[in-house]
Amino acid sequence: MKTIAFKGYRISQLTLGTVQLGMPYGISNSQGMPNDREALDMLRMAADAGVTTFDTARQYGASEALLGRFLAGHTGVDLNMVSKFKISPQDAGALERAWKSVEGSVRASIECLGISRLPVCLLHKGEEPTDAVAGILPVIISRLREQGLIDIGGVSVYEPADVAFCLSEPLVEAVQVPVNIFDQRLVVSGALQRLAQAQKLVFARSVFLQGLFFMDPGQMSGNLVPAIPFLKQLHTFAKEYPADIAGLAFSYVRDLPGIDSIVVGAATSAQLAENVKLLSAPAIPASLRDEFVKVFTAVPDEIITPGRWKI
Repeated sequence: MKTIAFKGYRISQLTLGTVQLGMPYGISNSQGMPNDREALDMLRMAADAGVTTFDTARQYGASEALLGRFLAGHTGVDLNMVSKFKISPQDAGALERAWKSVEGSVRASIECLGISRLPVCLLHKGEEPTDAVAGILPVIISRLREQGLIDIGGVSVYEPADVAFCLSEPLVEAVQVPVNIFDQRLVVSGALQRLAQAQKLVFARSVFLQGLFFMDPGQMSGNLVPAIPFLKQLHTFAKEYPADIAGLAFSYVRDLPGIDSIVVGAATSAQLAENVKLLSAPAIPASLRDEFVKVFTAVPDEIITPGRWKI
């Protein structure tokens, strides 16, 4: 599997997202979460396939503890853990209170994972305005590094507006962004290109839009009803092009300039094997990529932002 070098770490082209191993997750996931034995087998399978990078968070249920058990028995190449911390709205304007909470969270992650420090640690950004944390985040990242708790600091952004802060702040070296066929915001705005020019480490998440792409358009309800025509159009593209929906969605993000690693999870070994296989899927023709931008730029924010779904 391809890797890139960043600050002394080898980051694999596919980062295994582990939220599905720690809690039920995904709108199309009818299987629930795997048991411990199945989950540990999947982690070993990922490492054997060349995955060096694993994404987790304090908010992902049993994910960090599971990864800790896996790492305790792992031998071979070094593996990179990417975890995250939250800053609550009430702490956003109070540096010392926020620092106490963040330090405790990061230390808990390190203890759960059984490692000495986090290779990559990200602010788990929510809907709160970037200005609410912009004044204290650089200090927090700096302190985490000074105390030897992390090596690379950054932000898991909630929406494209957060990227401007990431570009302006040198201490934000890693950025996790939502991008997929439906979510064209970072593509059409040129933000991905600017992140690459700034030499940020860029992780892409939500490649399958939390499984929405695999849903039957007739199953849509609540505020996802407006997704129906776009899902139908995606299905049409898949029928006209020699690839299924997973192949189209994955290849589209994989080949976007500026993307270093794709964060994708799996609930079964079969799904994991399929995701690894997608790394070698054929490239999508430029004409079809242009068609995606033309058609899917109109997808409403309520559809491309899972936190706003009301089903």
